[in-house]
Amino acid sequence: MFKSVRHHEGLIYITLGNFVGATLTGIFWLLLATLQDVHEYGQLNYIIAIASLSSSISLLGLNTAVTTLVPQGHKQIDIQANQVILISATVCAIIVSLFNWLLGLFVMGMAFWMMSSYELLSRKLYSKYAINIIGARASQLVLSIILYSFFGIPGIIVGFIISFFVFSVTYFKTIPQFSKRFDKIRKEFKLSLHLYSYNLSNALLLYFDKLIIAPIYGYTILGYYQLGFQFLMFFSMISVSFYQYLIPEESSGRNRNRIRLYGIALSIIITIFVFVLAPVILQTFFPNYINSLSSIRILSLGIIPMMITGTLNSKFLAMKLTRYVLFSSIIYQVTQMVLIIVLGRQFGIQGISLSVVIAMIFQITFLGIAHFRLGKKNEQIN
Repeated sequence: MFKSVRHHEGLIYITLGNFVGATLTGIFWLLLATLQDVHEYGQLNYIIAIASLSSSISLLGLNTAVTTLVPQGHKQIDIQANQVILISATVCAIIVSLFNWLLGLFVMGMAFWMMSSYELLSRKLYSKYAINIIGARASQLVLSIILYSFFGIPGIIVGFIISFFVFSVTYFKTIPQFSKRFDKIRKEFKLSLHLYSYNLSNALLLYFDKLIIAPIYGYTILGYYQLGFQFLMFFSMISVSFYQYLIPEESSGRNRNRIRLYGIALSIIITIFVFVLAPVILQTFFPNYINSLSSIRILSLGIIPMMITGTLNSKFLAMKLTRYVLFSSIIYQVTQMVLIIVLGRQFGIQGISLSVVIAMIFQITFLGIAHFRLGKKNEQIN
């Protein structure tokens, strides 16, 4: 297994970038948990969720569209995509600025940074991608903690903003090539629309739950839940790495089914690891967050379906069968939104956490059935 993975240098770089980036992000949020009380921790996550979700909305699916289409030989589409992002990010930034003017800069910076990172992926510059991710996350960690000690929560936001803009060099380099042409984007509008639905679903997975939990259950409940969610996000970077690697590889016509199996096996091992060691980790490092134990254990079960979903979606996207990605995203989001309210009121933090895992299971069930039927159809044709 490991000998085979070593032959895929790109996967190693992507995994390294995402894993180290996730480690730095995890350290940042876990360190903040020791510096802030549970209520303030929940409040900060609520604010960051608003800005991050707004930035994800502004991307319009163009980040993944670039990653999918550039390896297939589509020229100038990355330039035109960046033109659109400048407009959409500005609009979203203006709207969010009505809530907090700093968040407007956050939205634009994050959008530019994301487009920079995905363009590096599309050109298979995997080592530069890793540097871009690690550099941004490392500077966020250092700057935000330092500025927090002087300015509180606004200092943390400023730390994010500076880091995003500094590591958006790839995006800024394309600005001199901007024009009034959008013909390439218009031709791929349908693909971008479906990718947008999928990407937005992922963004909602990361952020929308906080926008529901905080108003209904309060910042304290959100603080306890979010600590558990950070564990899921940390280890989910493995599945994200496989997903990001498989899209450009399979878009180029390469078969990577064995890599998929390795990813699923790895996710099972990680799930067992987190479930068993969660009590020890909490009691040792976060005794004040002991109420997060059940959340961590439940959410750790989501690592496996996240891996399966990512690998299946990468295959559908490479084949431009985006309708399956779109429908699965809708299934996930509707299920999650309903269950957060229903199970949350009934079982508290445990119910909120369980709603995420159940929604993932519904999603992979649909994708699995679609993949099976597609395989049968191809067999009949051949």
